[in-house]
Amino acid sequence: MSDIWTRRQEIDKARREKMKEAMDEYDRTVYYPTRKQLIEDCEKIGHYGGKFHDNGFGWCWFYCNGCGGRYDVRGPNGEEG
Repeated sequence: MSDIWTRRQEIDKARREKMKEAMDEYDRTVYYPTRKQLIEDCEKIGHYGGKFHDNGFGWCWFYCNGCGGRYDVRGPNGEEG
């Protein structure tokens, strides 16, 4: 049997790991804080529209069309998350 699939998986895994390593500092210092601020700013003016999501464990929410954040999060017993 050919080992092509296994080799491909190893190549793809090595690439994912290298990309994660290369982006780690940028994500921690720039991307995540900026994204968090964007979502907080959008929340202040009010999220709008968006796609409904149900995770299959009783939790559901909407994704904002503006910032992409989650809003109107509801738990299986009606709790807000």
